[in-house]
Amino acid sequence: MKFIYYSSILALTVFKYSNAACAGPYAQCGGVGFSGENCCQEGYKCSETNEWYSQCIPDVTIPESSATSSDGNFYNSNDNKNYYNDENSNYFNNENNNNYYNEDNNLPRSPDAGQWFHDYFVQLLENDKFGSGSSSSSGSNNSFYDDSNNKNYFDDSNNNNYYTNENETPKSNASNSNATKQNENFFDNEIYANPRFIEEVESSIPKLSEDLQSKAKLVKDVPTAVWLAWEGAPGEVAQHLEAAGSKTVVFILYMIPTRDCNSLASAGGASSLETYKGYVDDISNTISQYPNTKVVMVVEPDTLGNLVTGSSEACKTVHTLHKNALSYAVDVFGRMENVSVYLDAAHGKWLSGVADKAAKVIKEVLDNAPNGKIRGLSTNISNYQPVYSEYKYHEKLNGELEKLGITGMRFIVDTGRNGVDITEAFNINQTWCNFIGTGFGERPRGNPDPINMPLLDAYMWLKTPGEADGSDTGSRADPVCAREDSLPGSPDAGQWFHDYFVQLLENAEPSF
Repeated sequence: MKFIYYSSILALTVFKYSNAACAGPYAQCGGVGFSGENCCQEGYKCSETNEWYSQCIPDVTIPESSATSSDGNFYNSNDNKNYYNDENSNYFNNENNNNYYNEDNNLPRSPDAGQWFHDYFVQLLENDKFGSGSSSSSGSNNSFYDDSNNKNYFDDSNNNNYYTNENETPKSNASNSNATKQNENFFDNEIYANPRFIEEVESSIPKLSEDLQSKAKLVKDVPTAVWLAWEGAPGEVAQHLEAAGSKTVVFILYMIPTRDCNSLASAGGASSLETYKGYVDDISNTISQYPNTKVVMVVEPDTLGNLVTGSSEACKTVHTLHKNALSYAVDVFGRMENVSVYLDAAHGKWLSGVADKAAKVIKEVLDNAPNGKIRGLSTNISNYQPVYSEYKYHEKLNGELEKLGITGMRFIVDTGRNGVDITEAFNINQTWCNFIGTGFGERPRGNPDPINMPLLDAYMWLKTPGEADGSDTGSRADPVCAREDSLPGSPDAGQWFHDYFVQLLENAEPSF
């Protein structure tokens, strides 16, 4: 996969092109050696990603009236509910004065955090109901450990106890700090459908035949991941979580500095490690305000692959930076109870032959994330490998990880574009850009084949199918996208590619 994703951007629906000479939405507007326009059309600003690349992104400082739709747009609907400032969901501004950090409510003479506090233990003991004989809905046997109201926090068969599970072996690294946090597969829950994908599919429906229109109407409701791939993406997280409610939201973090160091189409990312850390912190702080929403966080597609095989100077010089960034993301998201983390592990055609090296890099990343715990690994993002070959890679990589003491890993596989087995053609050319002949694959769901593929947590459409991998023209042209096995006429990476969507729809297996 060599692409850049802006599918998570909640696109502005009203544009005023008052300055036609300036660069358009998401176009390049600066960078070393760039000779094009350095200004952006109204409603956008030129943002520097690094010294080599600047891009026109939405200017969030423009007046709300010029940046929103008046037709009940999901992101600023006529119910006047502002998802960026939801007073009803602000857990840090509690109007009921339930301030858990209020000094007046604290029991005095507490030792440091984590140390035994005898007086507080006495208070808890006195105020509980151990053998008190007081009446309750559970009868006279008020045992904390055997509550008929199913509030047994040590053995909760109904609520997927995150602390112990006799049926699953905890995963660990050398220091055993990466023990399994949770045993729940968040993909067993209903999965959130990204409204961006729905809008994109709807834009293609009028151009289709009657038969394809009926199929496209089914496709648009298939859940797809939300990509966090530009500097304003943290500001979009809340509205997805708000809309999802109790559903599982799948986010893909794709903002690592010097992102995809072997590619032109998807170059970019945060300007520095410190900027990246702030980016991760902003996202995690928002997620923490929605503790009842399950979140899957897929961390940095392609980065592990480039760490293992990237031999260009552009990749070799950022190995340490990328390892540190991955560890930070795992450490932050992996400590959150409602977040299930999957570190991306490229795909089998890329790393199966060097699975032992990939496992060592994964171990190094996890060892440097002492507080974070991952559920497992994601594969095949934006690629086309069939499920059966990817699962062989899962088994091989899992075996190598177990040799290093990392056990209990689970996997998710991107099935958005692998409905057609293109293995033979891929072996010849190994292109990643808008491959000709592909089709939609298996629909997203959890535990798709627990008997034959017990390591597999889910099928999921991780790359937004129908969005371009890259283009062979323009300022971001990538020569791979000009190969004969790449569908011609593609827009820039991350933009909707109608012709490719039609191909995926026609070749879908299973069909719609």
